[in-house]
Amino acid sequence: MANIKSKEKRRKQDDKKYLRNKAQKSKIKTAIKKAKMEPTAQNKNYAVKLIDQSVTSGLFHKNKAARLVAKIQKLEETKKQDN
Repeated sequence: MANIKSKEKRRKQDDKKYLRNKAQKSKIKTAIKKAKMEPTAQNKNYAVKLIDQSVTSGLFHKNKAARLVAKIQKLEETKKQDN
């Protein structure tokens, strides 16, 4: 345990931030899996929206987000060609 008040406050803030980030990443992973399983426009747009929001909030680096979005869009294109 921290003895300094500012360190205690920082630890509490870090704990809250950790839980928030963990929940957001889980939500994004679920959306990506859903977009891969059923590559409809609605699922794809929702996953891309969440990824873009994560870049804005600082959860993902912009290059990682671009890679994920490209992967989702490419997967949908290949599904269309198969049909």
